[in-house]
Amino acid sequence: MRKLYLNQKVWSLREKFTIRDEHDHPVYQAVGSVFQVPKHFDILDMQNTVIARVTKKPLSWLPLFSLEIGGQPVATIQKKFTLFKPRYDLSASGVTVTGDFWDMNFTVSRQGHTVGKVAKRWFSLGDQYEITIAHDDDTLLLVGLVIAIDYVKRTEQAAANSGNHAGN
Repeated sequence: MRKLYLNQKVWSLREKFTIRDEHDHPVYQAVGSVFQVPKHFDILDMQNTVIARVTKKPLSWLPLFSLEIGGQPVATIQKKFTLFKPRYDLSASGVTVTGDFWDMNFTVSRQGHTVGKVAKRWFSLGDQYEITIAHDDDTLLLVGLVIAIDYVKRTEQAAANSGNHAGN
């Protein structure tokens, strides 16, 4: 088992995340595009080489993302319409996601075996997520999933907050 910690930088024009290991060493960085359609996040190694990309598909009624690793499409992440709790479908070679997306605590499984867990860390400056990974092969899949769901949550919260302030 390996643990990574995804930390969002709070005061940054570009959405940036640093992904660190359990010894607090940087492993990856994720950088969001600014004023580009479609919106995307590049996941870079420590030599600043793009190794994966999460892209939000434009013109979809509910948020839809694609994940490419090494330039190859490996997964889609689709928010589903529900009345109460948010739900996401992850299409990636038999992978299922269960748990509480709103609070960012969920488990990712493949054929009944846990491949990873995500837990939001509270009481931190900015959002911080702990990602537990069973197999190194699934690392970028899990990191991409967290980035996509976090982006949807933040944009929905921003829209709700702007709507609340418009009526004041």
